[in-house]
Amino acid sequence: MKTIRTRVASLLSAIVLLFQIPPTVAFGMQGASQNHQRFEITFTKWITGSSPSGTLLMAGFTRGDAFGDFAGEVLTRKVSTDGRTVLLQPIYQVIAGDRSFTALILGGENSTGYALLDGVILEGWRTGARVHVEFQMISDCKDNAGVTHKPCFQGTISILPDSARD
Repeated sequence: MKTIRTRVASLLSAIVLLFQIPPTVAFGMQGASQNHQRFEITFTKWITGSSPSGTLLMAGFTRGDAFGDFAGEVLTRKVSTDGRTVLLQPIYQVIAGDRSFTALILGGENSTGYALLDGVILEGWRTGARVHVEFQMISDCKDNAGVTHKPCFQGTISILPDSARD
């Protein structure tokens, strides 16, 4: 009888060990937290006008890791004396349900319409995470309703993992 119990216990132990769920399955590929993962959000945006204070207003849409709408405001825009470089300080808002956020970024655009900016998420999903933005000006694009906007800007917002913030 003791031998049967030992064999049953051994068999049950082997089955339990065989069917343990790995942490990547239990918590998802990113582990217990999304803070250790890089996210890529593509966007298309265009200028919609200016605010009473004179800042440029933007609208658009996002895809990739945060599917939704884009809104923005260019707080500072200064062109260099030779006209080849533009300093930009915008606020970007991604409206995408539980992945909505607001980021303050700073960078510049060159004479070909290519821009590089870096900043931080100030509110919403992944507050405190660093962001890197790249975009290119294009001649025109269509919004979700099929309306054409000229010019437009297409790019990527990369939300960096926490380890990149250290």
